[in-house]
Amino acid sequence: MNRLRPRLVPILTTLATLVVLLVGWQLTVSMSHVSSYLTKTPLDVFDYLLVDGRFTPAAAADRRAALVPMIGVTLLHASVGLAFGVSLGLVGSIAMSVSRGLRGTFLPIALVLQTVPLIAIAPVIYAVFGAGIVTAAVIAGVVTFFPLLMNVTTGMAAASAETVDLVHAYGGGRVTLLWRVQLPSALPYLFAGLKIAAPATISAATLYEFLFSFEGLGANLLTSKSYSDYGLLWTLVVVTIALALAAYGAVALAERLALAGRFPPPSTVVRRGGAT
Repeated sequence: MNRLRPRLVPILTTLATLVVLLVGWQLTVSMSHVSSYLTKTPLDVFDYLLVDGRFTPAAAADRRAALVPMIGVTLLHASVGLAFGVSLGLVGSIAMSVSRGLRGTFLPIALVLQTVPLIAIAPVIYAVFGAGIVTAAVIAGVVTFFPLLMNVTTGMAAASAETVDLVHAYGGGRVTLLWRVQLPSALPYLFAGLKIAAPATISAATLYEFLFSFEGLGANLLTSKSYSDYGLLWTLVVVTIALALAAYGAVALAERLALAGRFPPPSTVVRRGGAT
């Protein structure tokens, strides 16, 4: 029970926060004077997904079936963008750790990509690559690149001097130091960056679809507003948020599985003097 408690507390806290947000959303809409035609509540979204008759098409199963290809397209765009951004971030981090000259090259590019608003740079990316998955990958990769680059670079620099000296003492070269010491030490930082990047790629993919595509959640956000299908509009917003939260949860789970036993939590580390 004592082992389960630290794992259950964050889950229960997250669920409690989610319930509070949903109740607050429901009460805010119900007690205000906003239009019930334009503004939907969590119960309306529940009805859209599970109750027949209130929305078009009449069968909830048909409405759910229509959402599946939209979700699939957005997940494809986000996944390709995440893979592209992670790959670029890892290559940039390794390059920056190997050479100060390359650090001076990569860092300004990363800062420029981070400081320019995505809504401003997206049309430029579209003008260069046109419509398609390449543009979606580049837009999603832009938001992924910077947190991965900075976090992994910091993690690689966090390798202890004693460990670095030990590798050198046994004749290990630059590749050995990178593979045996720096990359393993960067794993917690990699997952910290992924926790930021993975949900952000969902938003970036949705933005690409909203601006330049006729497929996916983002494109249907636009068309549902154009056709005044506000039940679908609010449901798409909820689905997009749920996908972003699921992306964060998937990274957190992967982190727990990958780092289990490799980096014990601080509470289990035996401190000097015998305290635990």
